[in-house]
Amino acid sequence: MKKTVFVLTFALVTLHSGFWPDFSFAYERGDSDKIDKNFVRDNAQQVVLDQKDHKIYYDAKPSPKMNYDDALKYCEKMDYLGYMSWRVPNKEELRSLLELSRRKITVKHAFKNVQEGIYWASTTDRYNDAWYFDFDLGRYSTAEKNKHFYVLCVGEKK
Repeated sequence: MKKTVFVLTFALVTLHSGFWPDFSFAYERGDSDKIDKNFVRDNAQQVVLDQKDHKIYYDAKPSPKMNYDDALKYCEKMDYLGYMSWRVPNKEELRSLLELSRRKITVKHAFKNVQEGIYWASTTDRYNDAWYFDFDLGRYSTAEKNKHFYVLCVGEKK
């Protein structure tokens, strides 16, 4: 009996303490001090600049969903702001776009057009599947390249 009461009490305390992650794109009051200030939005050019790693992310509008090969071509053919070196980000770059230090996991504050969905990464695995990143749940894994996901293009800032 004591064991059951302890387990139930522990479960209730854990639930009410906010221990369980809440994966959403909403901001919490008091989280502003935890925002990564290295990511800055340029509204006029509709891009997000990563000032730390000197990269530029296209954020004018969400891409359509497409397979892996089409995602690679989509970014490679992109000619925006004079940059010709657009590409699909690797899985580490996509992971870096999350605000993991805040109570609610969100995409970096500077992005306005990232969908709560799955995005391709350029990284492949040993089985020739491609990595993807889920901006809804904050997780990543691999999938067959014929699946249809969003793509976010990144260019090197020069």
